[in-house]
Amino acid sequence: MRFPPGSTATFRSHFKLLGLALALVCGPVQGQSMLPQGFVRLSEACPTMIIGANYATTENFTGGVVDGYRKREAIFSKLGAEALCRVHAEARAQGLNVKVFDSYRPVRAVTFFQAWARLPEGNPEIKARYYPHFTRQELFEHGYIAQRSSHSRGSAVDLTLTKADGTELDMGTIFDFFHERSHTAHRGITREQRRNRELLKGMMERHGFKNFAQEWWHYSLVQEAFPGQSFDFDVD
Repeated sequence: MRFPPGSTATFRSHFKLLGLALALVCGPVQGQSMLPQGFVRLSEACPTMIIGANYATTENFTGGVVDGYRKREAIFSKLGAEALCRVHAEARAQGLNVKVFDSYRPVRAVTFFQAWARLPEGNPEIKARYYPHFTRQELFEHGYIAQRSSHSRGSAVDLTLTKADGTELDMGTIFDFFHERSHTAHRGITREQRRNRELLKGMMERHGFKNFAQEWWHYSLVQEAFPGQSFDFDVD
């Protein structure tokens, strides 16, 4: 088929516009939703980082998948991701990896935790694993679970270090073990466990993070990307 002079270029231009329109209507590829400006997926920002994303699984203190977590993914503010990727690069240089348990946390997940705390105790094995010394409500009273979370501002991350094969370094407790033994400077841990906590703390502090003293795994950006704001989009 032959086209009139100049019509091919016009057709191509219209085709590109149609493609753009379809992209806007259909959304991102592979079922991923658009993120708010200033947020990125850590699996894309730093592909070799290990994404644990425990709240998207049943491997957490509630025993179920937490509201707002639709995929085993970790989302963080772009500012935080850039800093965390530098931490990961430093870890890799030492033959280690960064493993992220949680980063951005939807507000609805915090609400889910609050509702969970009002329910009767469930699986005794989960309680023994994560909070053997407290009732659910006492976890809030003692500050282990926040009524409002810095995670929802995209400024906090829960993480650990692993060996090259993915084995977590011994930090003295598991992630989300709610007890004073999880306090970063707790004296009742071994020399190796203390050294591992200090190794993680040193890396994080060198790249703009500060530790929450009650949890060796919890770090927040010193200079937040979205101070005073909270977000409630899904993790997917």
